Amino acid sequence: MSFITADDADSILGSSFAPAGDKARLVLLANTWMKNQIRFVPKTISDNLKLASCEIIKGILSGDLYGGTDEKVLSKTVSAQTGTSVSKTFAENSRKVSQFEQVALALIDAEDIRKPMFTIPLTRN
Repeated sequence: MSFITADDADSILGSSFAPAGDKARLVLLANTWMKNQIRFVPKTISDNLKLASCEIIKGILSGDLYGGTDEKVLSKTVSAQTGTSVSKTFAENSRKVSQFEQVALALIDAEDIRKPMFTIPLTRN
């Protein structure tokens, strides 16, 4: 089972969202991104999860996903002594989070599926 199919993407994004030969790859990458975020595929795929998958496809098409490095700023220095200059230090393995990922994550969070659905009481003997 997957989060989105090519037919779903066609109906949400329009059939011309990508050349026919690229659709299967884009759907595969979107499904992979979603599975990596949620860690499982729910039995029922909500409209929010399909929309989140489409956001990932749009991010891939724009080059904002799977196309760069992760940037987490450790420090930023601004100097005005000899003209204005800005210096940033990035953490290792950091990258920018695109608007597409932010929207997809918000749609996923709206589903409350990353939170435990039940708890197991633990007792100590």
